[in-house]
Amino acid sequence: MKKYFNYILILGIIGVISCDKENKTAIEKEVKVIKTIDANGVSKTDSVILEKTNLESKITKTENKIQKQEYVYRAFDGTEAKVTFTKGTKEGNFILIERNKLKIELPQIESDIYEKDGIKAVSKGDLLTITQNGQIFELNRKK
Repeated sequence: MKKYFNYILILGIIGVISCDKENKTAIEKEVKVIKTIDANGVSKTDSVILEKTNLESKITKTENKIQKQEYVYRAFDGTEAKVTFTKGTKEGNFILIERNKLKIELPQIESDIYEKDGIKAVSKGDLLTITQNGQIFELNRKK
């Protein structure tokens, strides 16, 4: 009977030690989103992601700032599109063009040039030029 009690006691101690190690590997992630509108009416979103990792009493902190700028662009025929420029993500910078239910996301390949799957967008000042299947669409930023 005494041997069984010792085995149960040893298994209990091992269980407590393993639970204690699981608590030391906790990962916390905190996201703060700050949305502002500048004097020109442009909506800007800044997200700060703070990650705290505790592995065996070692704590590391990282910050990643994601910046989004949203604009409304208008084509010559009066149709409007919402364009969001995003910077600072792990995947890189990209542009999101939304019109009705159509959404096009293009990664940045050069400064002010975004391209994917034969669709190219060039942003210069208030002008956004989109080229797709040989057709060129020009959009002007709405003020």
